[in-house]
Amino acid sequence: MNMEIRVLTPRDYEAVDEKMRRLHRLHIAARPDHYAETEHVYARGDFEEIVACEQCIALAAEEEGKMIGICLAAVREPKALHGNSEKPVAYLEALYVDEEARRRGAATALYEEAGRRAQAQGASRLELMVWEFNRSALAFYEAVGMKTQRRILESELLI
Repeated sequence: MNMEIRVLTPRDYEAVDEKMRRLHRLHIAARPDHYAETEHVYARGDFEEIVACEQCIALAAEEEGKMIGICLAAVREPKALHGNSEKPVAYLEALYVDEEARRRGAATALYEEAGRRAQAQGASRLELMVWEFNRSALAFYEAVGMKTQRRILESELLI
């Protein structure tokens, strides 16, 4: 099948909303202590701001005109703690490919295109946060060359 990576537009809201709800459900199932049911992960207005934002990267993967995956990222200035000389950083907010379309290169194509666009905006690196329970995402990110930067640990306090 032919795959195309393209920029998202406001007309894509419903398709992106469905994919974001699927991704959100994965998080709810694994971490109901952190995630709650919601009708929309992004309100329509918020989504329209993302696709209009110059620092945002909003991409779709399509096969035969059907959206099979999405990637949302943003290029931001580094935090003040890192000093003024550091270049901007791209933060990958969401990368999702429909389950039936996985293992055909869509995630890699989205990831690589987001990286190219971030670099064109002056970003020096790409960062993201992934939950430890999401083993398939961890395996994917390691396969494309990402390395662990830091870990956040937790412990329930029994009272």
